[in-house]
Amino acid sequence: MKTKQATLTGSLIMLLLITTVLGVSILHYGVLPHIPIVLATIITAVYGLMLRYSWKDMEQSMVKGISYGIPAILILSLIGILIGVWALNGTVPTITFYGLQVLSPDFFLVTAVIITAVVATMTGSSLSAMGTIGVSLMGVAYGMGISPEMTAGAIVSGAIFGDKLSPLSDTTNLAAATAKVDVFAHIRHMLWTSIPAFLIGLIIFVFIGFTNNRGGADTSQVDEMARTMQSEFMITPVTLLSPLLIIGLAARRVKPVPSLAIGLVAAVLTTFYTAPGAGLGDIMTAAHEGYTADTGMESIDSLLSLGGLQSMLSGISLIIVALGFGGLFRGIGIAHALIDSLKQVLRKKGNVISSTVVSCFGVNAVIGEQYLSIILPGQMLEDSYRSAGLHPKNLSRTLEDAGSVLHPLIPWGVIGAIVMTTLDVGMGYVFFTFTSLVTPFITLFYAYTGWTLTPLDQDTESIVDTGGEKENTS
Repeated sequence: MKTKQATLTGSLIMLLLITTVLGVSILHYGVLPHIPIVLATIITAVYGLMLRYSWKDMEQSMVKGISYGIPAILILSLIGILIGVWALNGTVPTITFYGLQVLSPDFFLVTAVIITAVVATMTGSSLSAMGTIGVSLMGVAYGMGISPEMTAGAIVSGAIFGDKLSPLSDTTNLAAATAKVDVFAHIRHMLWTSIPAFLIGLIIFVFIGFTNNRGGADTSQVDEMARTMQSEFMITPVTLLSPLLIIGLAARRVKPVPSLAIGLVAAVLTTFYTAPGAGLGDIMTAAHEGYTADTGMESIDSLLSLGGLQSMLSGISLIIVALGFGGLFRGIGIAHALIDSLKQVLRKKGNVISSTVVSCFGVNAVIGEQYLSIILPGQMLEDSYRSAGLHPKNLSRTLEDAGSVLHPLIPWGVIGAIVMTTLDVGMGYVFFTFTSLVTPFITLFYAYTGWTLTPLDQDTESIVDTGGEKENTS
């Protein structure tokens, strides 16, 4: 039976219906996005049946969509295992301890950005950085008489920057997987937007620090954290061997899975020296279930109780259902019908990128879910980047710049709600989250000037081969 083509009207109705289901489920009922995406997939499948697609064809579209996420799933699994071992062997405590040593009352806001950036980079989690070190920094800010909103903005700015450039971050790997590009190539390409935005934010915070200097900081809470970590863990540069190996291998363009595997071996070996009381069984338990800290200090225990393969399963399952939905969304022609209506606009490279920015922000604003703000625009606009002669890493960079980076600016989004609850601030923090505020303007500047944009026929080795479907770039 011959299938019908998805019409623009039908596709717009489907888009509105799916957005409503996702928005009501996530925003009103406050549920995780997994089941709402399954419901959206069912609705999409019904429309596919109306277009006379067979279940076998739709199933193949979903399997194809999920297959694109297999590299990311492998990477996230290794990351969960690695972080659990890092927490056990003292890598995370060492990095955090060194970060706390640079706290300066005269440059508190700048220091807050840097500390949270370091913690987020090494743990791959902006939420961990904000919910632990960030909480302690808020206490110092109150002691200094610095605005809580300014401090929260500095904390979020640093955490988002660190998370964005961390090969351990779920959203970083998700953006690379969605665009089908090597994660390290993706990170290197993001430096063009991330570094300028980060430096602009630091300059603004330096200016704010000089004009609002209160002096007399009470750093006792942070000092206590440092003392606790020093007494409970072996704080030594030896623990940095594993992350330095991963960074070095990434610089040499070694693929993520072998890089992480080598880093994991190094982490396990150093554990026998840095945590002499831990046996092989303890290491395997931390790798699977994560490490549970028991120092007696709540903020430290919260920071260091992390990692493990199990900690990644929720994110992995979300990637599977979201990519399956995206594969079906494209497979029955809805995405093509929507994009075809914009072909005249999307012929220019700048318009393709600006459309991505608008789409990512729109998903964030309507649904408040950063994973979907990466996956949905990425799958809908992927072909438009290739048609415009743009390398997939331009797409992956824009998905991060407008998806995960803009997400904290949505107070009703996941991170926004956590920031206001955990850091005990109002929506005013948004105006001081300079990393998020500045990044999209840099992205759009590059989009219309052509600076830093990589053509499709360059760096082809960084394009991930998804089962022989790698497009001809000659």
